[in-house]
Amino acid sequence: MSNNNLGFGEYIEFSVKKRFGTITLNRVHRSNAFTIDQLRYLKKAIEYCQNNDKIRGLILTNSGSSFSTGMDLGAIDGSDHAAVRELEGTAADICKLLFNGKPVICAINGRTMGEGVVFSICCDYRICVKDSFFQMPEIRSGIFPGTGCVVLFSKIIGIPWTKKMLMFGEKVSAEKALEIGLIDEIVDSKEELIEESMKKASFLFSKNQTVLNAIKLCSNHFLDKSYKDAFEIEKIASGWYEHEDKKKFIIDFRKKFEIRE
Repeated sequence: MSNNNLGFGEYIEFSVKKRFGTITLNRVHRSNAFTIDQLRYLKKAIEYCQNNDKIRGLILTNSGSSFSTGMDLGAIDGSDHAAVRELEGTAADICKLLFNGKPVICAINGRTMGEGVVFSICCDYRICVKDSFFQMPEIRSGIFPGTGCVVLFSKIIGIPWTKKMLMFGEKVSAEKALEIGLIDEIVDSKEELIEESMKKASFLFSKNQTVLNAIKLCSNHFLDKSYKDAFEIEKIASGWYEHEDKKKFIIDFRKKFEIRE
């Protein structure tokens, strides 16, 4: 399937294997830093996968030695508040798509900074090559790490590490990232990274998609609900088989968490 025909821009490679769409960031000359155009194309590629019934999930990965160094500050005028808001809004949309949509595996090769870390933490399973590292440098430039970043970090790695990364810009090795839950697995090479990602994709591909999507939604959103409220929603998920139209069931189920399509 040609990326050129799908309109994802020159810096995103796209393919489908095992009914998983693989989105590869390929703006290597700028360490896969994001411009507003790059974010628009990434959002479009993710939406394509989410809306295509033949695709069951995503793999988000990179070419080169950087997963992403975050926003390309040289490509945006910080005094243009409308442009900054659009950039932040598009990044936030990407986070919501990854966090609330089909299963996503993030395959990380190399340094991961800023929005690169944020997008990775929205994914369901994160694998990285052993010499990768993670850092949120925004505080050094007086930039608030928005786009849902603080919410997601607090949920996934807890308040103490959220402060270490966001307030102090602490650099986190692959080993430490595994320890704190920022990633789920470490591999030795790029080849092993792709191999392990495809193994995970193959496993998910073979499982009941309605159940997988319902588990993902519950897992991501139950933390801020009482046991009583969460259990009532869980009972609805348990009765998924009673619904003839499984796609509609998941769309309606998302509304239980006030997630807009």
